[in-house]
Amino acid sequence: MGLDFGQTARQMMAAMDGATSSRRSRRQRFEDTLDRALGISPTEAADRTAASGRRPFVFSRTGPEGLLGSREPEAAPNDWTALSVDGSHIDVDRHLPLRCHLINLGGCVITYGEVPACETFSEPSLAVDDADLYLRPDDEESLDETLISGQLLGALRTVREVERLADAVDDLTGDHPVLALLDGTLAFWDVQRGNYPNYVVDHLINRRLRPALARLEAASRPDRPVVVAAYTSKPQTTEVAGAVRVALCGSDATECTRRCSARRSDLMQCDGAAGFDDRELFEAVLEPGHRSPVYQSGRLASRFAVGLTLGEEWSHFYYLNSGTEIGRVETPAWVASDPQLLALSHAMLAKQCELGFGYPVAISEAHEQAVVTGRDREEFRKLALMLVEQNGMPTWESAKSVSKRLPWL
Repeated sequence: MGLDFGQTARQMMAAMDGATSSRRSRRQRFEDTLDRALGISPTEAADRTAASGRRPFVFSRTGPEGLLGSREPEAAPNDWTALSVDGSHIDVDRHLPLRCHLINLGGCVITYGEVPACETFSEPSLAVDDADLYLRPDDEESLDETLISGQLLGALRTVREVERLADAVDDLTGDHPVLALLDGTLAFWDVQRGNYPNYVVDHLINRRLRPALARLEAASRPDRPVVVAAYTSKPQTTEVAGAVRVALCGSDATECTRRCSARRSDLMQCDGAAGFDDRELFEAVLEPGHRSPVYQSGRLASRFAVGLTLGEEWSHFYYLNSGTEIGRVETPAWVASDPQLLALSHAMLAKQCELGFGYPVAISEAHEQAVVTGRDREEFRKLALMLVEQNGMPTWESAKSVSKRLPWL
């Protein structure tokens, strides 16, 4: 017997009645929260979010620009360059006889102004040797090793993207301002919160990511400024919404821990502001092209020793109305703390979104160069099997892999 759509429809209609009423109540609560939050002074918001301790929900620290607000972009320069590097990968497949992974980096360099130009590249990199497939500690007597796969391969790919971005900036000629873009986040939450040994995080962050970011900072000069940003489309973060709760409630961390959860509270002033996300707030506050104040993330990991987390150098962010969505823009401290560089990043990124109908053009084109399609993955598998056979190696596949390609029914 199949699904009884009569019963399902009745349940769904009953649920919709309740959902409609709940939605009206939530909307009223949201408008009240927004009105109250817009009335909080920058000084009060900064004091409450800076001294609030640990809470059952994430929240950002606010700065001199305040808790909420909207800032109009300046005009983009006449001559400037936007570039981006993106990546995709093929993970280690235990069903194949050849243990390997592949990272494909794609990039786009667009020059605007009197001499417009556009260059793209696509660079695959295959790892087969153990030295490339595993991370190991410096201690030669240690037998520890960690296979680079899954989330760890994704993290390595992100590091490679930043390194290649630094290379691309170094290769630029001329003195145009530069917007260097990455897709997504550089916070490495999965790696920093995962059960990876310290030497893994040390290799990725301290030995590779930090030097690459330092190269990007060093490339920025007064006569040729370089601003770096990581753009997340339609984020689901709640850090600013958490800061609103902290600023409106005013309770200390001990009371909050005892009486609040991630989305609810039995403190009336906190519960009224709970359950919203950052995107909702800025859909109501920001006009197209405008940005929010700059915030400092409250999600810094703490399980590692000091110096093993990415830390404050990449914990600043703001939200941007791209014209079609709210995007989250992460930017390093050396950009966030410089008013001129911050304004330049906003101006060029807003222009990129305008030219890309709501999404940065350079990121979109870099993605097109980097993407590995389903057909690419199948051809990669066939190529691996062919080369294994040509070199006289065993060509077994797992029974599960064979059964997927040769179904019985």
